[in-house]
Amino acid sequence: MSDSDGPFGDDPAIDEFVEAFERHRDAIYERICDYMDEVDIHEAYVAQLLIDAMIRMRMTAYGLGVESPSVAGLKMDLDRLRDEVGVFLREAKKGAEEYIRHVKEMRAEVEAEGDEDEDESPE
Repeated sequence: MSDSDGPFGDDPAIDEFVEAFERHRDAIYERICDYMDEVDIHEAYVAQLLIDAMIRMRMTAYGLGVESPSVAGLKMDLDRLRDEVGVFLREAKKGAEEYIRHVKEMRAEVEAEGDEDEDESPE
């Protein structure tokens, strides 16, 4: 089944949105990884920082994006954010088996490269 056989069929607008989303996601991920390397911080810590940034950005988007912001409106928008995050988490859990398989393959490749480097080092 091709990607265009999904529930939306051949919708160029959706395809364009998905392509842009993936491009932006990948670019942001690369920048974050570069920053992590520069300052040498752990992935789990960065994940917490990103959750904090996500919430603050959503609050800012609400506060600047509506005509008359209110506490109740912000709380409702944060509830929508929680639901959106829940969807992403459910999708991640569905792909957990494939992800772990991929991680194990990557780790094995890195380990094999390390073994090759040790074999080539002069004694």
